[in-house]
Amino acid sequence: MGFINLGNIQKGRSAFMGLAILWIIAFHYSFLQCQISKIGYLGVDIFILLSSFGLCFSLQKNNNYKDFIVRRLKRIIPTWWFLITLMFVINIILQRNHPHNLFQVFTYYSGLGWWFFHNEPFGIYYYEWYIPTLLTFYLFTPFLFRLNIKRLFLLLAASIICVTLLHYFCIIPRLSLSYQRVPTFIYGVILYKMYIRGADEKKIKVYLNLSAIAGVVIFLVALLFGTYGIILGFMFAMPLFFSICYKLLHVKLGIVLSFIGTLTLELYILHLYNMPLYAVMKLVGNREISIVLTTIILIAVSYIVSIVMRKAIKK
Repeated sequence: MGFINLGNIQKGRSAFMGLAILWIIAFHYSFLQCQISKIGYLGVDIFILLSSFGLCFSLQKNNNYKDFIVRRLKRIIPTWWFLITLMFVINIILQRNHPHNLFQVFTYYSGLGWWFFHNEPFGIYYYEWYIPTLLTFYLFTPFLFRLNIKRLFLLLAASIICVTLLHYFCIIPRLSLSYQRVPTFIYGVILYKMYIRGADEKKIKVYLNLSAIAGVVIFLVALLFGTYGIILGFMFAMPLFFSICYKLLHVKLGIVLSFIGTLTLELYILHLYNMPLYAVMKLVGNREISIVLTTIILIAVSYIVSIVMRKAIKK
């Protein structure tokens, strides 16, 4: 366990993001129907932890709250709105589910549909949960960044207790996808604080080793017995997971994954729209081959969209 190195999180961040999005696609598309594919939702937890860890570097350079929020919004909102507008138009043309009035359009573009309405009596249409969750986490990141590591650990413990109680008593289960990731986001900030204090400190090494062992045990028990705790166990095991991946990644594979990792926002949003996969499946027939071809197509489209959006934002 001695090779756990928090520096690897930052060094391999883009490659880990690329690995995470491919894992999520494998989960949503049920690629190969294997156990690894079935827990591909953990790719989101990789996103969440890497986001909070990386945001701390940004805040270290400039911790002005307004500047931070503006930078984050400029990174997310234009691409998000552009892609969901594209899907909005396609759905209208194909007469599929889409917002039908101004209030629904507002909740669609603001992300509030995820937090409050959920197609209940109001008939509100919401797109997905991850972007609204991430944007909400961004609002609190500067406050987390200002806390010392002891207070962050207390907050982490409190969040784990709250999430466990919410899960056990089935309180607001429709928002579980979001609130289950709160501890992971906080843990990313903790890992950053440990990193800047020095990865060679004995106490940090001991903690990382023990927490990784505990995380692996919790993860395996939860996985084997189908109990609550897979996300929690994976969270504590992630520093070990990153270090193993960093050691195993071949240079060329790392370059490919790093490239894909720069397109995760575009690729994440686009892959949720299943029409390309259905179209390819009609032509090819084989599901696994169709998934691979569709993923390649989506990567190419994501790259084009990223270039267009960068130029548009600069202007």
